[in-house]
Formats: sequence, structure tokens, C-alpha cells
Amino acid sequence: MSINIVIVEDSTLVRKGLVSLVNNLPSTDGFGTESTGSQAPYNVIADVASPKELFAVLKADNPDLLILDYSLQTNSDDPHPLHALDGQSLIKHIRKNYSTNILVVSLHHSPIIIRAALEAGATGYLSKSANIDVLAQAIHTVLKGETFVEHHLLKNMLHRNPDAAVISPKELEVLRQMGKGSRLTDIAQRMSLSIKTVSAHKLRAMEKLRVRNDSELYRVITGMTL
Repeated sequence: MSINIVIVEDSTLVRKGLVSLVNNLPSTDGFGTESTGSQAPYNVIADVASPKELFAVLKADNPDLLILDYSLQTNSDDPHPLHALDGQSLIKHIRKNYSTNILVVSLHHSPIIIRAALEAGATGYLSKSANIDVLAQAIHTVLKGETFVEHHLLKNMLHRNPDAAVISPKELEVLRQMGKGSRLTDIAQRMSLSIKTVSAHKLRAMEKLRVRNDSELYRVITGMTL
């Protein structure tokens, strides 16, 4: 039985690289060893760059696995609210409405973002620097219904400084989208929050980061691995 996979990544080079890697990975048996023909290879049925393209695929097909970038470029001029989703909001919507497994492959190494992705419904999380063996292990683990977090990312999560100011997932999401150049009004729409609530998240994050104005905040955001 073929294992159908959809790859969602807005960088063309990264996306096509993942397609090539996944299509050439050996399938594995139930013990994690390479199969000798009892299973068909993994099959990438679509590779897309945006939430809009993803939802078109999900409407037509029910893949076994999504390999999903956490931060997708979205079109703020698109009037459809689902097409503006990315990150935690996109994962939540997919898990609520579709049965596919989700493996996040991202540049973001923040323990808060990883927790947010898993709490939203992702079952795996990898960095984009992961090697082919780790990718294969992650796909196999997630398809078994188990959670997989790349080892060094899991280690960072478990050894986070307990004395550090804790920025909440929603506060971090506001900062992340600000770092992408989004206005607070756009962020409010994407997160389904009021402008007042988004502004409050921003102000609380500023207090925790000990910055006094927007200029200082943007300098901190551009230096953070969000």
C-alpha cells in the first residue's frame, strides 16, 4: 500500500529538495528496518507553497502525511481567511478538519514554537538542518502515530533556563509575524483575535524582553531565532 505525502514549503529549492529526498527514501517495516518489497515506497502526491494550494489538495485527497513548514509566506490581499493561516493556527485548523499526520520541518528552534506546534496537533518536529536518516526516522515514527522531535531540539526543550522570562506561545506568534513585516491588524485577523488583544500580547512580550519601544523590539526580533 502506497504512503501518500504532501509537502508544504514556500521555498522552491527546499520544497523540490524534500520531494526528491522523500521519493527516494526506502519504506520500512514495523521494526524500523528497510522493507524488501512488502511495502510500496513513499509517494509525494503534491508539493505546494501556500495554505491556499494546500487546502485545494486536501479537498481532493486525504494524504497520510503532511510535511509542513511552520512559517509560510501568505498573501495579505487574499480575502479568504484560511489562506492567511500559518504556524500554529494552520496546524490547528488542519487537525480539526482532516485526518492527516503532520510533520513540521522548520528553521525555528525556539522551544516555545516547538511546544506550540505539538500542542496544536503536529506529531513531529525537525530542523531544516536534519540529515536524511533523521528525516526517514521522523516519517516512520509519525506514521506509526507516535511523536518525534529531533534529538537536539528535544534536549533544548528539556534544558531550558527555568529563570528566563517565559514568553507565551501567542506572544511569540505575534512577535514572529511582526518580524515578517505583518501589521497588527493583519496579525489580529490571522490569529482570530481583536486588535486590543494582539496589542496586549505585544506589550507583555516587550515587558518580558525588557525593551522600551518599537525600535528596540524590532532589533530584538531580528536577532531572535523565531
